[in-house]
Amino acid sequence: MASEHDSADGIDEIDRGVSEFGDLLGDLLELTPGGCGVVLSDGVDDTIDTAYRPAEISALDISIAGAQIGQAMTRMNISTIIFGLGRAQLVIEAGESVLISKVLWEEYLMTMVLSRRANIARAMRDFDDIAAQVLALLR
Repeated sequence: MASEHDSADGIDEIDRGVSEFGDLLGDLLELTPGGCGVVLSDGVDDTIDTAYRPAEISALDISIAGAQIGQAMTRMNISTIIFGLGRAQLVIEAGESVLISKVLWEEYLMTMVLSRRANIARAMRDFDDIAAQVLALLR
């Protein structure tokens, strides 16, 4: 279900996927100016749900982002737990965008793509808040 909100550029449409997971992911995008899309995936290339701004990214591209980072995140998460660091949260800053990803439980992970204009500190705080709510639904 898509929602629309006024923004400086006109209408800011967010596609909220197909489930309560998509609703929560959409809430994260509403909280995050510069957020392009968020995906919940199972770490083995399967998308559970997405929320995205169609003007910024396609459903396919946000799903691919989750699939591409998923297997590496699952392996990294095992290592960080073995070494007593807890669950890994990864932030990748690239020339065009930023990616935040975290394994929530077992192999389920949440990945967010942001534009470079996003406030990364704020995005990470809101990411963690929504990730906790998604985790509660997963369990």
